[in-house]
Amino acid sequence: MTGTRPLEKRYRAGTAVRDVAERDLCDLAPDDVLDELTADGARPEWAARITPLGRTVLTYRALLDNPAPSVGPIPVPEGFKVRGTDIDVLRSALASAEAGVPTGIDAPALRGALAAAVPVSGSRQHTLTTGEEGLAAVITVLHLESLVRDSSGYHHVLRQLPPSS
Repeated sequence: MTGTRPLEKRYRAGTAVRDVAERDLCDLAPDDVLDELTADGARPEWAARITPLGRTVLTYRALLDNPAPSVGPIPVPEGFKVRGTDIDVLRSALASAEAGVPTGIDAPALRGALAAAVPVSGSRQHTLTTGEEGLAAVITVLHLESLVRDSSGYHHVLRQLPPSS
């Protein structure tokens, strides 16, 4: 993200970006990077890249507005398919949950669901066979992913759930 502001707005914009950077929510680009970003002779006043802490804060903020979905009292399917890219997301979320960030993910249940993942021959999909806790952990992670990046994995799993009574 870069920024070039009209003269009267430069001070406010620069202060806001510095405030965010001081909280370690983003990294500000050094002068040599700003020089590389020059387009049509206009050098941006600043450039920033969001940090992992910044992503966590955005996820937290999104969760305040969109609480995690509930999976009860839906019957848990005997097996459901998860795309290969979503397996990667689930593994990454498990590593993060075991490190303590983000909170709210049931790491043991997610670990169990991933341990039972079986690759589907001829595709990048995996079949997961898990209980209610494992399903809830998978849905929670894919819900978080849907809030910050891609919702297709979340909806892929939801479409496979049996209809509620």
